[in-house]
Amino acid sequence: MQVITIVQTKGGSGKTTTAMLLASAALNLGRRVTLIDGDVNAQLGRWRDSFELAAWEGAQKPEWPESLAILSPPESVEGLLSLLEAEEARGVDLVVIDTRPGTHTDTEDFCLISDLVLIPARPVYAEWEMTHRAVLWMDDLRASIAEGERFPAVRVLVMDAGPKIIDAATREGGMRANAKAPGGRLVADAITRQLEVAELVLTGIDEVIPA
Repeated sequence: MQVITIVQTKGGSGKTTTAMLLASAALNLGRRVTLIDGDVNAQLGRWRDSFELAAWEGAQKPEWPESLAILSPPESVEGLLSLLEAEEARGVDLVVIDTRPGTHTDTEDFCLISDLVLIPARPVYAEWEMTHRAVLWMDDLRASIAEGERFPAVRVLVMDAGPKIIDAATREGGMRANAKAPGGRLVADAITRQLEVAELVLTGIDEVIPA
């Protein structure tokens, strides 16, 4: 089972979007996925509610995938480890942990039990400084543990999910309903391409931490 934690020092950096895209790509490949929503805005936790309550505007509503679970994080590291053991026992292939912005101790705990830490970064100059801070944070965390102790792989994921794409993915109806709306076809096609790219990213992740 692969465990991935997504971190950034600033909100609005694409952490939750990355988690959704990776989960969608993994589900598309037939994998069982669990998302753990450790962010303060709990957007992942509201994903199914948004799906169920959406106005699909004539588009055929798909079934919510049975192989996707969205959970809240336990209050202790021991609880988190027990949760991961239970998820692995029930055949989950991928666990993605979304975290709150900033450099917090609980986020460090998530990182230390993971196989991979992903730091999303958009190709915009203003965001490189915060990405650099996140990388230095992971370097400091690595230096704080005993020599020879296991530490996750750390990768920066350069992504560019623009506001229109994020809005179309999360507002009522999702991608398919937006495809029916006037002018929505280009946005829907862009989301499809994002999913294709997410599958390529997942292939890269499999090379770092084999599924």
